[in-house]
Amino acid sequence: MKCKGIASVYTMIEKAAPTIVSHTGIERDTVIYPVFLRENCYGCGRCYISCLDGGHQAIAFDPVTRRPFLNGSMCVGCHLCRLVCPAHAIGKAPRAVRKPVSQENVWSENDDPVDEN
Repeated sequence: MKCKGIASVYTMIEKAAPTIVSHTGIERDTVIYPVFLRENCYGCGRCYISCLDGGHQAIAFDPVTRRPFLNGSMCVGCHLCRLVCPAHAIGKAPRAVRKPVSQENVWSENDDPVDEN
């Protein structure tokens, strides 16, 4: 914190407080998808494993070519894949408008979550 000129946790909170917004104030209609930079990719699969384990299972991995592929319909733009990539082979696409969620895939209180058959 010292290298950033922040003397204490209280100073950090004081600086951060004006940027905090309610959950209703967060823009959720667009997403910034990751872009795979094939020329930099080692083929290690860390992006695939991180998305499979801690993300939204939005990356497929071809074991023959050792290259990842994005399933944009499942990606939420968390960029966990970018954080774990040792080759810096994942960039950001321009902001895109998210497709509306189909109501048939939305669970409601009236739905029975347990199938008794």
